[in-house]
Amino acid sequence: MPALVIKEIKPAKLRVDKLRLTLLNEMRKVGTEMKQDFEKTTKTWKNKPKFTADISLTPPGPQLMVGTDNEIYGYVSEGTKPHAIFAGIYTGKSNKKALAFPSKSSPKTKPGVIASSGGSRGGTTIVRPYVQHPGIKPRKFEEAIEKIWKPKFKTRMEAAMRKVAQESGHAP
Repeated sequence: MPALVIKEIKPAKLRVDKLRLTLLNEMRKVGTEMKQDFEKTTKTWKNKPKFTADISLTPPGPQLMVGTDNEIYGYVSEGTKPHAIFAGIYTGKSNKKALAFPSKSSPKTKPGVIASSGGSRGGTTIVRPYVQHPGIKPRKFEEAIEKIWKPKFKTRMEAAMRKVAQESGHAP
């Protein structure tokens, strides 16, 4: 007599430790690549800030934060309002009686651009006891880098999870 036998197929147990390790390793790689983009924004700077990547797997899920606590980088990236700058003797920071700066200059960075150029200084030298600085136009480096990396991060985390799931028989 013909018969049909159906056997239950049970996938291997999902290895949470393997998933965690795979996600952490991929997050470290993405963090390193993101830091390289941040470093591009200061490539031509004399005093380069140090960027760090912090990773976390706590809820709501994989999180990566890349940044710096460098004060000057913050001024450039976030911008500044117009403000007065006084020679050191007036602020108690030095015995300098005047500021000296070129009459023409161009910045090393541009808003929304993940790069740094040589910039330029030129013209005549202006010497004054104080100057009204026009402020710094925000470069918004974080926003430009996030625009590139947010979708990449999501894709790479999903790929890492899919890889572990496939290895344990939980995905096609």
